Amino acid sequence: MKYYFFFLLLFLLVQCDILPSTNPVYPSNTSVSTNESKEFEGLMQKDQINKKQVTAEVLTYLLNDDDPNDPKTAAVIDNNSNCNIILRLAEIKGNRIYNLPIPKHSKNQFVIYKGSYTMKSNVCAAKYYSQKQISAPLILKLSGN
Repeated sequence: MKYYFFFLLLFLLVQCDILPSTNPVYPSNTSVSTNESKEFEGLMQKDQINKKQVTAEVLTYLLNDDDPNDPKTAAVIDNNSNCNIILRLAEIKGNRIYNLPIPKHSKNQFVIYKGSYTMKSNVCAAKYYSQKQISAPLILKLSGN
């Protein structure tokens, strides 16, 4: 009877996957990271067009008082991680979408329209998600391993 009970208990543990697996399976993100790397390179090339003008506009927004009638503002993103990232902003009640590239251990600045946004990014292997109402200059620091 003891052996029968022990066998039944062992069988239930194995069937319910309570015992750890000897060969864990991890999903592969190789194609996603490859596609995102290519997208990052393309976005960085586009970002360099008129960069001096954009930087001057960002400085104007940062140094002056916020004008509530101005539909635009500045966004400065500081990437302290070891990975290049793309910060994706999607307007909640609108159709504006920004894909903002930020190189690893660097900052990048942008001029964006004020509004409510969802913000998403892959910071190395970690996912970043937030919702923000942007009505003044945004300064955001992202870091990861």
